[in-house]
Parts: sequence; C-alpha cells; structure tokens
Amino acid sequence: MLVDKSFTHVWKPMLHCFAAGTAHNPNDRISFLSQASRHHFEFWPGEVIALDRSAKQMTLASINDPDGKCVLDERKLEYDVVIVALGSRANDFNIPGVAKHCLFINNFVESVDFNDKFRMEQLRAFGEGQPLEIAIVGGGATGTQLAAELHKALDLASLYSFEKKRPDIRLSLLEAGPRILPAFPEAVSAAAAEQLQKINITVRTSAQVSSVDEYGFLLKSGERVPATLRVWAAGVRTPEVTRRFGGLKLGKTGQIEVRSNLQSVEDDAIFAVGDCAYIVDAPVAPTAQAARQQAHHLALHMPAWIDGRPIPPFAFHNKGAIVALGNYNG
Repeated sequence: MLVDKSFTHVWKPMLHCFAAGTAHNPNDRISFLSQASRHHFEFWPGEVIALDRSAKQMTLASINDPDGKCVLDERKLEYDVVIVALGSRANDFNIPGVAKHCLFINNFVESVDFNDKFRMEQLRAFGEGQPLEIAIVGGGATGTQLAAELHKALDLASLYSFEKKRPDIRLSLLEAGPRILPAFPEAVSAAAAEQLQKINITVRTSAQVSSVDEYGFLLKSGERVPATLRVWAAGVRTPEVTRRFGGLKLGKTGQIEVRSNLQSVEDDAIFAVGDCAYIVDAPVAPTAQAARQQAHHLALHMPAWIDGRPIPPFAFHNKGAIVALGNYNG
C-alpha cells in the first residue's frame, strides 16, 4: 500500500524547471493510480498527520476541495511495517521574515505558484520599464540550477513574447558558505560560479541572511539585497509530521534515526529512506541518488526480512552527479 498526499509523483530534481516554466508538466509527472494498476499495489490519497506506534496505526488528514469543503473524512490505517519516504524541504533556520516573505519550491504546487508570480513580475517589468529583481538564497543544486533556469526563461521570453525584448533583470544567488554547490568538487563549484557570472548572475558567497522583509534580504554584514521575488532554497529539514510519530528518535532536522539496514533505531516496524532518514553509523548526503539506492536496497531485501532473514547494511555508491545550468553549461 502506498500513501501520499498527492495523486502524482514529480521528480524533485525537476522542480526548478517547473518554477521557471521551462518544463512540460504532463511529461514529467507520474500518476500513482496508474502505477498502482501496473504494479499491483493499493494507493491511498491523504497526508499522514500522526503515527500511533503502540497501536500500529496511522492517521490520514481529511481531504478538502478547492473551496475548503470536506470530501473525504480523516481516516486511520493499520499497518505491520511502515517505510517512511517523506523527503525534505528547505530549512528557514527560524530566520525572521523567511516564512512570511519568501517563496519556496519544495514541491510541484509551490513551484507552479512561484512560476505564476514570476510571469506576473515579468509582465510588470515590461510594462513599467523597471528592473526585475530576484534573489535566491541557497547555493546548493536547487538554488544554483534555478538561477540559471530563470535566466533561460527570460531569454526565451525575449524571443517569443509580444514585446520581443528582454526585461532588465538583476538576479542574485546568495550562499552562506564559502562556495556554491558545496556537495560537489571545488573545481565544479568554481566553474559553475564563473558560468553564472558570465550571464550576469551575481554570485555572493559567505552571505549570511539575518532577516527578510517585503523589499529583500538583510545580510549579517549589514548590507541589503533588494528583491521583488525572494526565493528560499537553503538548508534541509524533514516535514514536521515525523515529530508526531510517537516519540520516535529523530535527528536535529527531524530525520528518523536508522541503523545501517535503514531500520529505525527504536522501532523495528519502521524503516526510513531518502532525505528523511539519518543513518547513525554512516550518514549520507540528502540527494536523489542516495534516496534511489536506499529504496532499491529495501525493495530487494524486504521480502527476505518478512520471512525472518536480516536486511544487510546499506552501502552508498557515489556514481557522480550532474548540475544543469540551463543552456549555459559551457
């Protein structure tokens, strides 16, 4: 049985393309219902809001229509084993103003919402002859690729829009650490920063944000970075629901602490994979590559575990990574 609050799966590394409007949505989403039919499992729509480990029961939130009317009441599902694959979202680190004044692209809905605002601000810039100021906080893969993809979207708009010209854009990428793409080799980080700067994207490292308001970001240095569109793509934290899993032991960002076999350190009936899992003995970076390998590991060994045999330790094999800078990789 699969439980998910969405009816479709979207590959998270594509979210920056949805946000920029450069991806074709129908070709990049997979229906859970069609997958259930094809692979013979049950699909239950709904957001998990609590887990009662003593009763081995999970609670799903009610589902409402766009007008807020309840169409499906809150439900409870019993389980024997749970595999948690909730992923992660950006971490605002409780910095004042982030939650209120920043846009996020943690999921498909947020990405589409950002794209709507991005298009409106493009039109406003055309109409008023004012610069379009965009600042992205977080120089990881998501923030870096989003910066390049937004630049690509504006290039496309200048070719095919009714104005046939490109608005003046001031696009900044802010990273708190000493370099962007910190999970990549330093040579890749340097090359990416150089390429972004070639297309007039301002790359700021060691730029720590102290607060955010409707006009932009205030840095700890005292400098202000003005921005009409403010995107927060920094940090990683697990969805809050893991804190309602019956006191399950969690890491500092809400990740479920698991053994090397991906089994919870406290509850043998709970496993976790991907960004929401923290392997105590051998932590791995929260990447799509690691999540895929962990899912494959459990899928391969879970039938034997059900029959009473142990699941071997998970070992991550780094097969390299790709960062796409729009059409500007050079």
